[in-house]
Amino acid sequence: MEVSWWVELTVRPGYLEDFEQLTGEMVAAARAESGILAYQRFISDDRRTVYMHECYENSEAAASHLRQFAAGFGQRYSTWSKGSAL
Repeated sequence: MEVSWWVELTVRPGYLEDFEQLTGEMVAAARAESGILAYQRFISDDRRTVYMHECYENSEAAASHLRQFAAGFGQRYSTWSKGSAL
């Protein structure tokens, strides 16, 4: 069964460029993972909100991605954003 989620983030003032670079690194790393069906980022016109959509083949692929994300990007990600799952 596919697993997916949307995440809505408000990027802390002054950090959008850094956050864009970080998510670029995240997308590049995700390309090396198996089981990812969609991994997308959208930035609002006012450049204050980032929307991310992720879809995985199954829960095992989603959990593997989350472990890799936490190890490689978790610290910087939490520094620059205030997020909530939709």
